[in-house]
Amino acid sequence: MFHETVTHASGESRGHASEAHGLLLLRRALKRGHAIQATPAGGASVTWSLLGNGGRSVVRSITLAPHTPVGTLTDETVEDLAVIDGTETVRYGLRGGRRVITAGLFEIPALTTARYRARSLVTADHTDRVRLTLTARLGLLAREHQADTDTALCACGRLSALPASPEEARSLIRRHRETVAAEFVGSLPAAFTAAVAAS
Repeated sequence: MFHETVTHASGESRGHASEAHGLLLLRRALKRGHAIQATPAGGASVTWSLLGNGGRSVVRSITLAPHTPVGTLTDETVEDLAVIDGTETVRYGLRGGRRVITAGLFEIPALTTARYRARSLVTADHTDRVRLTLTARLGLLAREHQADTDTALCACGRLSALPASPEEARSLIRRHRETVAAEFVGSLPAAFTAAVAAS
């Protein structure tokens, strides 16, 4: 679940958005060519421009902030989430009466499983089949594209520049993050989108 903030001509509207609504919003934004960015908390922002009164361009936005921020995504957490995402069948199991995540021969201990559940990094359907949440995926995307604002150098290696000013650096980083976010939304697996729609 997300806190949703929409800016419009009359100000702001606030509400709540389900994971399915959040995904629909991102896919619609991609289709319309709006700018998308992932946030480190596991949310997203969508911005676009339109003509306002007097023919001036005005910016509108929708922000999704997760009810439960993803928190710090350590290397170990990222590795676990990659295993969950990369294994065809991932389920909850029981070990000593406590819930664990099993991904093939790989097993995530009960305490770690509980922590991932509490942080809303994973969810399961009625058959206990486990998947990453949209929040987890957005948090991972933001983590992968942390950038140094002095050099416009992104951790992913795809952006490396020596800008003439801090303003140019911020612009380069923003455009890079928008590009990778668009790629992210466009490449979400069909199985994931179907699972979100069914939840």
